[in-house]
Amino acid sequence: MKRHVSALLPVLLSGLGIFTQAWGTPAGFEIKVKIRNYPDSLKNELYLGYYNWSSQYISDTARYDAKTKSYLFKGETAKPGGMYMLITADKRYVDFIFDQDQHIEIETGYPDLFDGIKFRNSPENETYQAFAETGTKDYKEMNRLQDEYRNAEAATDTAKASRLRGELNDLHKKMNEDREAFIRANPGNLMASIFKAQKDVDVPEAPAGVPDSLKMNWQYEYYKNHYFDHFDLCDDRLIRTPLVHQRIKSFHERVLGMQSPDSIKYAWERQIEKARCGNGKGEIFKYLIWFPVDAYQRSEIIGHDAIWVYLAKKYYLGGDAYWASKSIVENFRKRIERVEPLLIGNRPAEFYCPDTSIVSKGENHDWVSVFSSPRKYSVIIFWSTSCGHCRTAMPQWHKLYMEKKDILDFEVFAICKDFDIPEWMKYVKEHDLGDWINLNGKESNLDYNDAWDITTTPTVYVIDRQKRIVTKKIDPQYLEDFIRNWQSTYYPEEAPLK
Repeated sequence: MKRHVSALLPVLLSGLGIFTQAWGTPAGFEIKVKIRNYPDSLKNELYLGYYNWSSQYISDTARYDAKTKSYLFKGETAKPGGMYMLITADKRYVDFIFDQDQHIEIETGYPDLFDGIKFRNSPENETYQAFAETGTKDYKEMNRLQDEYRNAEAATDTAKASRLRGELNDLHKKMNEDREAFIRANPGNLMASIFKAQKDVDVPEAPAGVPDSLKMNWQYEYYKNHYFDHFDLCDDRLIRTPLVHQRIKSFHERVLGMQSPDSIKYAWERQIEKARCGNGKGEIFKYLIWFPVDAYQRSEIIGHDAIWVYLAKKYYLGGDAYWASKSIVENFRKRIERVEPLLIGNRPAEFYCPDTSIVSKGENHDWVSVFSSPRKYSVIIFWSTSCGHCRTAMPQWHKLYMEKKDILDFEVFAICKDFDIPEWMKYVKEHDLGDWINLNGKESNLDYNDAWDITTTPTVYVIDRQKRIVTKKIDPQYLEDFIRNWQSTYYPEEAPLK
């Protein structure tokens, strides 16, 4: 959507916008709009849009009334308050607040919809507009100072650069103070709620008793736990805005990042519980649950499945996901029952398959358990001769096996899922894969596809001597580093690997 200057410029320059859940009047809503200099070719229709989570949507369409030279959006039901947009036929738009006052008039001009915009019967917009005009001047001055500062640095004029840095700091401080004053003076205004939500976390110095080596970690934990302190998680007016989406996404990507699954899942749980407001059916509460469950279900990072399983069990299966249908909850239940036994640290179901001594179906073959190796680690690979990725990976696994099996103390169980047994045995012989344990996956004492969640090939699991999963979906080039790290972390009392 082509962007023209917004009536909420200071917010949008920060990359944020807003919408709210508010209580309107029983008389419904009405928005009357006049646009000066609007071309006749575009005049036929005007659109009313709104923000929802990370997207923008069209809410209503108004036809041009030649008699009144205006557009009228109206309805019998009040609209939820928040940030709306007037959108022209050529996709220019301007944002405005629509919250407590549901009967307002807007007059603006084309092509710059912000320039000279006026509101009637809308104290919230009028109050913010006065503030925005000052903010616009400050942003223009900041841009000017930043340009001069960059030029001074490029010219190595250190004295001028130092002076400009000071002016920039002073202007930034003034703008923050202006926002704080606006928040204090307008506690019920939507923009006051937005400004407050945009505030950074003020991280204190670590207490004196914290060792120097742990002070940065202490400050990180403080930042993580207080990330939403200025964000009113009970104010559902904020949910239909980029602000909520951006804040939650930033928490996911920048704050939690590559923390351990346990650390991540409990961090989400703490924030979710803070949003458990009123009747427990808030919109922010909903998205704080939905977002991580969805994100970690799709994550390719090993171990992240434990995060969504934990949160889905607690909130979807626990009855808090008020928005989810019975079928959705049941699907979660079935998926969790399949995935949970395969989380890292759990012991999967043991199963048996015939080895390569098979001659024909049901004759002259031994059945081997995937738990039968006495070695410290077992690598269990589900593969197929017709799988292109398998044809690349299996020789790599075999090379690693021949070079490191005794050093790393691991065995390989290669379970072929092909139905063509002679072709499988031929492939094993031609590619010299007979050194490890080859099993015919056509036959088994249980449905390992279900028990081990085999949906693609190759699928790899690594289990320890207690037959617990220590990692999965790992490529051969990473196995040695993983086993050495795991061994030194969880079995430090044992002699180190060679």
